[in-house]
Amino acid sequence: MKRSHFAVLGVKNRLLRLFWRCETMLALGLAWVLVFVMPFRHTAALIGGTRQIEPSKTASDPTQTLKRAASVTRRLERIAPLMPFRTTCLVRAIAGWLLLSRRGLGSTIRFGVAMEDSKLSAHAWLIVEGVTLLGGAEAEGFQPLADLGG
Repeated sequence: MKRSHFAVLGVKNRLLRLFWRCETMLALGLAWVLVFVMPFRHTAALIGGTRQIEPSKTASDPTQTLKRAASVTRRLERIAPLMPFRTTCLVRAIAGWLLLSRRGLGSTIRFGVAMEDSKLSAHAWLIVEGVTLLGGAEAEGFQPLADLGG
């Protein structure tokens, strides 16, 4: 019995999607450990240290890099709520940085703060080539303080 090429490709695509899901779950788990278990100085050293914010680059038309990065961050946003632990904005940003770094794509984690009802709130979001790909909707109203990685 001869298999069609489409059936083989279908199995290959399903296995590839399963691998990507597992990779994303592992990155989220590692990021959780980096945020809640490791001292921040070790996490910052791993990612490349904090630095002052640089002016954002103006993104040109979507490039292949942005398309690949957006695909990774979409998958991250789909899988993060399914994890058995709380995935904060910082956990998601670090997981995104880990996944993008593995693919050779540069990214920056930006930290910001805001005052809400006389309470200080913090947020982290992920930027690739000057475009916010993860946590951008929540970042409105936050004053950027520092960047990590890059």
